Amino acid sequence: MKNFHTNRVSRGNSRGGVLVLVVMLLVVFLGVAALAIDIGHITTTRNELQNVADAAALAGAAELGAIYVTLPTSSMPTYTFTKSAITGPVVMAVASQNKASGLSITIVNDDTKNEIGQDIIIGMWNQSTGLVNPTLVGPDAVYVKARRDNTANSPITTFFAGILGIDEASVTAEAVASLSGPSTVAEGELILPFGLSERLFPNSCTDLIEFSPTTESCAAWHNFLDPINAAKMEDKLIGFIQGDTGCKHAGDQGCGSLSNGPTWLENNFDINKGPDAEVTPSVTVPIDFEFQGGTIASLFLGGYLDADYDYTTNPDGYDGNAGPVFDNEKKPAPMLALFDYFRYRDGDGDDTVWSATIPVYKDNADSCMNPNTAIEILGFARIKVFFPNPPPSNNIQVLVDCNLIVVEGRGGGGTFGNIRGTVPNLVK
Repeated sequence: MKNFHTNRVSRGNSRGGVLVLVVMLLVVFLGVAALAIDIGHITTTRNELQNVADAAALAGAAELGAIYVTLPTSSMPTYTFTKSAITGPVVMAVASQNKASGLSITIVNDDTKNEIGQDIIIGMWNQSTGLVNPTLVGPDAVYVKARRDNTANSPITTFFAGILGIDEASVTAEAVASLSGPSTVAEGELILPFGLSERLFPNSCTDLIEFSPTTESCAAWHNFLDPINAAKMEDKLIGFIQGDTGCKHAGDQGCGSLSNGPTWLENNFDINKGPDAEVTPSVTVPIDFEFQGGTIASLFLGGYLDADYDYTTNPDGYDGNAGPVFDNEKKPAPMLALFDYFRYRDGDGDDTVWSATIPVYKDNADSCMNPNTAIEILGFARIKVFFPNPPPSNNIQVLVDCNLIVVEGRGGGGTFGNIRGTVPNLVK
């Protein structure tokens, strides 16, 4: 009887201990389950807020693009936006059409302030810093912060975390949308046969780049999709002039008072056999171009016109009596002829320089590479080309044009250079 009684007491105590343990574990499990539910609620709300911020930022950046394309190109860099034109009717309107945790979202905004710390910032996207630098003059990006906190829209209420003294949670999300560069350039747009290294962007707007030789210039010749061949490049460049039969580079007015390519060559050079017409292909990034560093001197050899000749008084060229051609009039120097023809047809209003579109190539070297191979094209940029120097210099001076130029559609590319499309990208 003594042993039996002892065993019964022992088993009873064991059952009591297990019950206590089960209760304790149940509390823990319920707490974990409650925490998981609240964490899921917070995560869902944050995702919904991110959708709000994304949609609002994209709408704001798209509105920037829509306004830009109504302006003359020359006015785009200096056009001053009003913040209210972007915030109320676009950013905040789009945000309010979306909900986070069942509540329509209002973005905090003060149209009198456009500065770091505001929930809506209009400015320039800086890829290297990941920030939008506030400016209303020539901006290309919109930053938006969406909230559910004590500042706006109220914090979300927790379901079970109140047991731990957490009755509400603050959630925010932010986004940046920027007008992106074109992913595609049109047929015949890339006429100039060289590209610039990505290392020059975005801070190369004040220094002249002396191109050729290229070992110190962060630039290189390319032959588009074909292997480098100096002789074929000579013919191709003159062929670009021959192929401009509709004066499509002279703008919507067509040729106007300007002669087309074949007429220009005939009026200015005594060429026995006209070159074959060439048109550069439409190009979509990513794509590889064939590059070669160094000087291709043959592109500067041949006849060239007086640097001071003026088409505004004699648009069809010289009459044959003025002796316009230096050196060999039967063989135009390809680079000089290309410059002389297209500087009057680039639409920039300045006939002393040629505003041209060029590719920007990938360059991960510690210093600018001097490429002699196929290299990936990252995007496109606009540059100003000054009068090429004939022999013995055989070089060109160019300046990266960092004034913003916005073109209809054609977004989706990178942020190298100054060309932007009206289609924005989420960059943050």
